[in-house]
Amino acid sequence: MTAAQAGPPAPSCIILAGGLGTRLRGVVGDRPKCLAPIGARPFLAIQLDTLFAAGVGEVVLSLGFGAEQVIDAVRADAARRPIRWVVEPALLGTGGAIAHVLDALALDEAWVANGDTYLDGDLSALHPPLDRAGGERLRMALVTVPDRGRFGGVQVDGRGRVSGFLEKGQQGPGPINAGLYRLARAALPAARPGAYSLEADVLPGLVAQGAVTACALPGRFTDIGVPEDYRRFCAEHGG
Repeated sequence: MTAAQAGPPAPSCIILAGGLGTRLRGVVGDRPKCLAPIGARPFLAIQLDTLFAAGVGEVVLSLGFGAEQVIDAVRADAARRPIRWVVEPALLGTGGAIAHVLDALALDEAWVANGDTYLDGDLSALHPPLDRAGGERLRMALVTVPDRGRFGGVQVDGRGRVSGFLEKGQQGPGPINAGLYRLARAALPAARPGAYSLEADVLPGLVAQGAVTACALPGRFTDIGVPEDYRRFCAEHGG
């Protein structure tokens, strides 16, 4: 393949792994959620394997609570494949943490994954660069679940753009936000100090602008931050 024929460069993927993990504290103790044991391995090791198998070029860990524990856990792995980390100077929320990493490493576009969620399907739909000319600033991975009442739902219009969100508690099958994105730095405020949330403070405005596209992915979604899902994930992957 010639340079002219080559596809886009493999993306960087930011894993948001700086949360306090209060829902899981009674199960895994004081360790960060991403280090929750799945058999003999931490959850993060499984997530890293999945993301590299999906074709990311590097993984950048956004760290806060328990940063030194996470760094110690991945140091040997980082010697053999491209893993970096950025430690928050203070708790920045999901939006602030993403902006901090993008700015610290001069990244203009990246995947973003939550450090406590897992998708076992094909992630290749996230590989094409964002259609900036068409107004796409963020691509949101969606997965269909049998009951979205616990998660809240996502509404998609006929153009494949995310048009709104459903509150938690509305029962029935449907698509949910899988906590996996491809986003541009331009999706986030250019200069906003302090903590803010991608989900609560940024996504509604982007949706109103028609800047968020939906990317339906196959496979099953697991949120290990919920103790019952964590135990099920351990039973399925801890052998």
